[in-house]
Amino acid sequence: MSQLTFFIRKPQLEKALYRGLVLREDGSVICGAKEGPFYCILDPLDSGVEDCPWGRLRVQLTLSEYGVCYLYAAACNELKLRDYLMDPGIPFSEKKGCLHSMNCLYFVDKPDVLLYEIEGRYLWIAVEVIGGGVAFSDMDVYVPGDNFMEVFPEIYREKNSFFHRYLSIYSSMYNDFEDNLDHRADMLDIRKATGKLLELFLKWIGIDVDGGFLDEAFLRILLREAPELIRYKGTKKSIQRICKLFVDEEPVILERGHMQRYVRSAQQEVYDNLYGDSPYDVILMMTSAVDEHKKEQLLHLLEQFKPVRSRLHILFLENGGLLDTHIYLDRNAVIFSQEEGSLDWAALLDGAIVLQ
Repeated sequence: MSQLTFFIRKPQLEKALYRGLVLREDGSVICGAKEGPFYCILDPLDSGVEDCPWGRLRVQLTLSEYGVCYLYAAACNELKLRDYLMDPGIPFSEKKGCLHSMNCLYFVDKPDVLLYEIEGRYLWIAVEVIGGGVAFSDMDVYVPGDNFMEVFPEIYREKNSFFHRYLSIYSSMYNDFEDNLDHRADMLDIRKATGKLLELFLKWIGIDVDGGFLDEAFLRILLREAPELIRYKGTKKSIQRICKLFVDEEPVILERGHMQRYVRSAQQEVYDNLYGDSPYDVILMMTSAVDEHKKEQLLHLLEQFKPVRSRLHILFLENGGLLDTHIYLDRNAVIFSQEEGSLDWAALLDGAIVLQ
């Protein structure tokens, strides 16, 4: 029969029967309860061929030192077994007995297995988890799983023989290579590419983010915004947009060169200390204070989009207090920042005290 591949992703996993396991939005399955049993039974795969020889099963498996993952695979020509295996009222221990009666294969903590010993039109896959810290996703099933056996004479095609298993090594490598070629378009998709590729893509368009100092989420945002940022490179608009993306606030931009004619000579030194002494100094004033590491990240990006010869300085302003029209301050009064407080049993409130 011709090569057939089943890709089991989130739409297929949504049809599975779960107990103690949870399907997440990203298509991975994790332990979602504190106590077991933890298992899931997938909807059967239909090859469309009676006594179909199944080949290889591959799954993205994440393990921990406290968790064990059992993978069960069985095949038959009858679909009527579905009502029994997918019934949530029947204990999983009984269903395992049914699978074993079908001469199922089971594997422990194996992400890549051969299914050469089972035949049948429908393939049943069950996953049992003991412990915690186990997750799995992206199952692929290959039928028959071999690309090379058919090119040899009939006498060499003994199923599950030593020669068959030996060739399966190279057949699996070939299948993986083909799979990578089929998904090469994903490498250029900023929604799916890895962090290293995202850094490379940004480097191609002249944005330096080497060193892994930005997380993947922001790299994807930066790539999506890159055409607009490059279009306005060297202008206020690009500076404001980067700040908006990075700290969710557009800064107030003060350019020292535009302030020269408004500064009286008596205040010149004060303004030089605040805003710099060069016409190329530019101050970005923001209220969203960040730590020093994030400030350096922001400066590194802004340096690549600032006007030529300009010198950027970022000033984060702390939140101040607000006074309404009914506030009276006597001598020696002090205004503190707003903080939460508590009153003990001997507290006394007098005068015009208002608590919000």
